[in-house]
Amino acid sequence: KSYDTSTPVSRNATIYCSTEILSLDWECKSDRLLLIGTSDGCIKAWNVDAKRVVCDLNTTEAFPSVLDIKCSPVEPIFVSAAASGGAGSNYIDNLGFASLTVWNMKTWKAMTVLPLGEDPPAITSLCFNHNGKILAASAVDGMIHMFDMSAGLQITGWPAHDSSISSILFGPDETSIFSLGSDGKIFEWSLQNQGQILWSRDSSRYI
Repeated sequence: KSYDTSTPVSRNATIYCSTEILSLDWECKSDRLLLIGTSDGCIKAWNVDAKRVVCDLNTTEAFPSVLDIKCSPVEPIFVSAAASGGAGSNYIDNLGFASLTVWNMKTWKAMTVLPLGEDPPAITSLCFNHNGKILAASAVDGMIHMFDMSAGLQITGWPAHDSSISSILFGPDETSIFSLGSDGKIFEWSLQNQGQILWSRDSSRYI
C-alpha cells in the first residue's frame, strides 16, 4: 500500500481508562472507532481521528465485566459478552453468569439480549461469520453456542472442551470453526456435521 500524504500524520494515541480493560474491537466499516470493554460495565467508543471517546455506554449493574466485544462485519451493530463476576483468585471460576447484548451503533442503545437459558456460564469469546448472519459464542463450561442474528435465537450448540474456551474463530471457508481451550487444546469443528472434529492440536506445552 502506497503512502498517502493527505492522511493524518499520526493516529497514535494513549487512551486512559480508570479501570481494567477486558476487551477491544474495531468497527468494521470505517475503521475509525475502537470499542473498549471494561471490568466495571463500561463500553467506550474511541474515535481515532478525533482522538476522544465519542460514546460511553453501561451494561446492567448485574453484569459488570465486559469479557468480549464483536462488531458485525455488515451492520451497524455490535454484541457484548458481559459476566456477573470477575474478581477473585481463580478468575475462571469467579466469572459468574453470562449476558449477551446486541447494541445499535447509530443510536448507541441496547437492542436485544440473546437467549442463553437460565443461569448461563460466562461467555468468553465471540465471532461473526462473513455476512454477520451467524454469531458464535464460547463459554467457560466448554460449550460453543451459535446464534441466528436475524431471528435473535440460538440455532445450535455443542460441548467442545472439558475446560473453559479462550477463543473461537470461523475457518477461512466458514464450513468449520476453531476453538482454543484454556488447557491449550485446539480443535477445528465441522459446521456441516455438528460435533465432528476435523483437526486437533495440543499446544499446552506453550502455555
